Order: sequence, then structure tokens, then C-alpha cells
Amino acid sequence: MSHLLGGIAAAPFIIFKLRAVPVSASASLRNQSSSSHALDATFIKRASELADKSAGFTAPHPNFGCVIAATVGGREAAETVGEGYFYAEGTAAAEVQAVEAAGERCRGATAYLNMEPGVSCGDTTAATALIQAGIARVVIGIRHPLQHLRGNAIRALRREGLQVDVIGENLHGKNLEEARKSCLIVNAPLLYGAACHVPFSVLKYAMTLDVYREANS
Repeated sequence: MSHLLGGIAAAPFIIFKLRAVPVSASASLRNQSSSSHALDATFIKRASELADKSAGFTAPHPNFGCVIAATVGGREAAETVGEGYFYAEGTAAAEVQAVEAAGERCRGATAYLNMEPGVSCGDTTAATALIQAGIARVVIGIRHPLQHLRGNAIRALRREGLQVDVIGENLHGKNLEEARKSCLIVNAPLLYGAACHVPFSVLKYAMTLDVYREANS
């Protein structure tokens, strides 16, 4: 028995080393995705705010707003480097104004649009401005509501190699849905008209008890 114990004592021992297990890659990616979506939502809401500045002046066109965001000075979070909105018919597109404001900082930046720009055979100004400026990614709040324009700009941008994300299609999340609502509200009259094929209008008048309508109502 003693010779057996001696053999065991002389046998080599296997030593197990314990090490800290890092946070899983999937959890890290989820955190990054959540942070990215929060930024996307913030910039889309800002694009809607810009678009709303010209409410009532752009008819029969939609209200367009554009924000260009990029990382500046080695900072991790992106910040606004250019903004623009469509004033009225005959003025420069929101995307053109934003690109001009951002200048060289457009290279590799992300453009945020409250609505897909109207691209047709006769007018590709908005998409061309983003492409030529070197924009890498475009985030769109809602597609264009008119059938003959719907999807044209998205296809044109993707053909040129730009990453195009549309909220509700390949971007999801509570913050993003709230941002999308702001895009719907700012162009509610156009969306209503496109869906119902009747003008969006509000009639207000006052009438006395004896059925006479007030002249200055």
C-alpha cells in the first residue's frame, strides 16, 4: 500500500488555471446597436423638425429635411456637420443645402432624411448630391408616398454603393418608431392625399342659432 501511495505522490499534478470570461460578443453588439439606433432616431427627428419649418409653403411637394452627421476630431459619437430643408418650389433641395453646409466632412458621413427624396427621369438632384459628396450611408424615415416616385431614390443610391436603411424595414426599435411618427406627422396632408385620393383640408365656420353664418369666422 505504501508503495502505491508513494507512486501517487510522485505522479505529476494537472493544474487548472482560471481566467475571467469577457462579456459575450453578442451582448456587446447589442449595446452598440442600441446606441446606434438612438443616434439614428435623434437625427431623423431633427430632419423632421427642419422639414416642418416650411410647412404650408412647399405644396404640392412634400416637406423635406436633411441632416448630415459624421465623427469629427476623433470623437466616437457622430455629430451634425450639415443641415438643410426644402423652402418652397423652385428652391434648392434639402440634401443639396446640407451637403454644401458640410463640405468635405460629407466623405464617409451619414445622411438622415425624413422622407425619401423624389427622384424621377427629369430630376435626380437630391440623390446625385449625396452620391457626389461621398456620403456612405443614408437613413430614411419613410418612403415617398407617391407610387411613381416610391423607391426610386433608394434604388438609385444603392446602385452607387451607398448603404440605405429605412425605418420600419431594416431598422427597428422603440426610439426609431417614435422618430418615424414625426416623419409621418410632418407630411400628414400629402400622405392622406396619396392614400385616400382626396385633398387633406379643414373647414371651420360659425353659425348662429337662427342659422345665419357668421361672416368673419
